[in-house]
Amino acid sequence: MNFAIIIPFYNAENRLATSVESIIKQSYGFAENIQILLINDGSTDKSGDIAEGLVRKHPKNIYQIHVKNGGPARARNIGLMHVRKDTDFVGFLDADDVYSLHMIREIANFAQSHQAINMIVPPFYYLDDFGGKQKIGAHKLNTRFEQGSRVINIQQDYKAIHFYIGGTFLRFERLKQLAFDESLRFGEDQLLITNLLLNDEEYGVVADVGYFYYRDMQGKASLVNKSWQDKTRYQPFLEAVYQTYLHESKAKFGTVIPFVQYLISYHAKLYFYKENTYFREVLTESEQEAFVLAFQKILGEIDEKYIWELDTPQVVQEMMMSIRKNGWPIHFETAPLAEVPIVSLHKNWRPNGHAELICDIEESRTALPEKSFFAAKTLFATKQAELLKRNQDVLIWDVVVRPAGTISKAKIRLKPWELRGKWFYQDANKKVELEQFRLTAELKQKVQRRLKLKRALNQ
Repeated sequence: MNFAIIIPFYNAENRLATSVESIIKQSYGFAENIQILLINDGSTDKSGDIAEGLVRKHPKNIYQIHVKNGGPARARNIGLMHVRKDTDFVGFLDADDVYSLHMIREIANFAQSHQAINMIVPPFYYLDDFGGKQKIGAHKLNTRFEQGSRVINIQQDYKAIHFYIGGTFLRFERLKQLAFDESLRFGEDQLLITNLLLNDEEYGVVADVGYFYYRDMQGKASLVNKSWQDKTRYQPFLEAVYQTYLHESKAKFGTVIPFVQYLISYHAKLYFYKENTYFREVLTESEQEAFVLAFQKILGEIDEKYIWELDTPQVVQEMMMSIRKNGWPIHFETAPLAEVPIVSLHKNWRPNGHAELICDIEESRTALPEKSFFAAKTLFATKQAELLKRNQDVLIWDVVVRPAGTISKAKIRLKPWELRGKWFYQDANKKVELEQFRLTAELKQKVQRRLKLKRALNQ
């Protein structure tokens, strides 16, 4: 089975060679089965020279194609024009990411066993501070791989969404019927992928490999900021991408299927994250109104349950629901308080064997009901949590979503002999267990997972 890997790059001198090397050293057989197309999108640094050096070393397998800077959609389309005719699958790799050692071998094995499947994807892991202080973590959507390698039907598993091209492998014959929309500056890859999925309704996942994407937390943060400072990221994006999803789903199925509703909800939440603060700065007041009303129209096609099912802070869900209900001008409404406070739980391990249990209070509460508290029961004692309040307003755009003085979190500090027990909420009438914890075992599992990922990366 033959593969072509397309790598568009622009000023990627720091990591381009590392990315390409992760393909060259594949266990599948680079010389016989793999073509690499390096699409130089008008680079002005030394990455073109690096690419040329790789071409000289592997002239039968690696090609550099120079194009005038025009963005990744155009670069990928040009790359597709140069794929060999005998290619079976086309993979896409960003110029600062890497494949695990057996990626292409396992994709090939899966493809041979599932001849009707046109798209195959691996798990995704992020790399922070690449070098001496590697931090590796799993993408939230990796829950799709918990059942192992399999075929996913989007009608049966609507939460198994996929929308990013890096690491995705597409059957070449199927890909010939598609193209990346070069008029879009954002979302051209997810538009192509969703078009394919709505037609095919199935895709494959291969569990025992990994696509590692590098996050330069400073450099990429500036790129993210720039993207949110572009007017086309707002109303034009909603209409070109989300509205296309809605239209295509209705055209084929007669309705907006749950997969599309969840996909839009999952992606749309990005507009409300705390780092995306440019809404008021970028758009004029009339553009703000048009954007919010366009958003309201789209969210009106989404059943409330798909918004509430998102793994995201409750304030984001509440903002989405407020826009869905109220449109413009923005009138933020908090959800009714639950009988048992809605929380998210996590742990911090401290030096000398100490730890913290942290319970983020998702709701907008100024106090817990009388005789109510959070606590942990360990083998030796029951420890009540300390409640912490916000010292400043929490904003989405310029809207106050959690006022100063509301409860932010409940926190319990544990000593080395208190690392096993139950975390619970108690009120005047009942006691509700939130989680059992065994922090020593959890820390060991966490370390083992990280070592496993590092071995997969460094093989």
